Amino acid sequence: MCKEIVHSCLTSTVPMSKLLSLIHTVLIILVLLLPLFSLSQYPDSIRLNEVRFLTSHNSYKRKPDPKILKFLSHFKKQLGKDMDPIQMDYGHALLTEQMNTYHINGFELDVNYDPQGGHFVKRRINFFIGGLKQKSRDSLLLKPGFKILHIADVDYESNYTTFVQALTEIRNWSALHPNHTPIFINIEIKRDAPADYSKALDFLGFNKSIPFVPEALNDLDAEIHSVFDQYPEMLYTPAHLRDTFLTTVSRLNTAGWPTLNETRGKVFIVLDGDFQELYTTALTNRIDRPMFVYGQPGAPETAFVIRNEPQGKEEEIRALTEMYMVRTRTDAGTLEARSQDYSRYNAVIQSQAQIITTDYYRADPLLSPFVVSIQQFKQNALHLFLRSSGL
Repeated sequence: MCKEIVHSCLTSTVPMSKLLSLIHTVLIILVLLLPLFSLSQYPDSIRLNEVRFLTSHNSYKRKPDPKILKFLSHFKKQLGKDMDPIQMDYGHALLTEQMNTYHINGFELDVNYDPQGGHFVKRRINFFIGGLKQKSRDSLLLKPGFKILHIADVDYESNYTTFVQALTEIRNWSALHPNHTPIFINIEIKRDAPADYSKALDFLGFNKSIPFVPEALNDLDAEIHSVFDQYPEMLYTPAHLRDTFLTTVSRLNTAGWPTLNETRGKVFIVLDGDFQELYTTALTNRIDRPMFVYGQPGAPETAFVIRNEPQGKEEEIRALTEMYMVRTRTDAGTLEARSQDYSRYNAVIQSQAQIITTDYYRADPLLSPFVVSIQQFKQNALHLFLRSSGL
């Protein structure tokens, strides 16, 4: 249907400027509707690595209490970049709202190891701030399992307490929208807490992190299976991509990525952070695990590559997209939003990276009108459609 619309436009007698405007309009509508409707209307020539997906960064996060940000601002120089209160001052809608309202196709979840439960019940920073309680009343924090939060003891506000909670919401949405475009979940392992690298904070009673041992990967896999085993067709694993080929790279070199139609209703989970090598070894030994990993180009099991800094790497990223799915970011730490700086966004567009991550799919009126929305990809959508349909 799409191809016929474009063909009719190109063979009509309407002025070319109006034709291009019409094509743009049609394609914008298609991109906006893409996450919600069946993909059977799209040409089977479109492969997954030819499509761009808008995703959110630290997708679970809520803004910290203003009292915490004000308190931290007094120690900004001592705290360093990772705990800069300015760079913590952002938050997100619920995952369901992100998908329904903003057409977000991917999420980042930070997992914190808590095998016994109770490790994150107390928020030590609140001891130093009047009006905030140290101990949380959330009973889920007492139970064993991975917890979702940004920085222990400091930036702890989250829309979801547990990893399973967040995954379950995504699964339930997917079950209600079985023809959705694929969803990409980025899992970042959090190994450190502020007290791990600050003797002063350790002395003041801030918690150190629980060591993330290799066996914890099995616990992480188990939580994923606990959510998706009722819907085995929903989770797309490395074994599905490898198919009958010896390695992932041989699949990509020979058959390429599956088509967009073949991956509708699917969820991809990609592991980021430490212990990727252990996970990769299992994949190399053809042990089926639920997550992909961000790997090095050319490695036997690499399908996803991460290049979070796109500026100056546009050509490199564009070359990588011929083989891999590349994740990058249009903004970080509220800095681009505060200055309304789109230079990083422009680099992302030039790079043609497929998994585009932002904190600002909706603008923060307290900062600026800065926004990275799906409507902004209209020119790239035209390029994608014309290239993929062979026009």
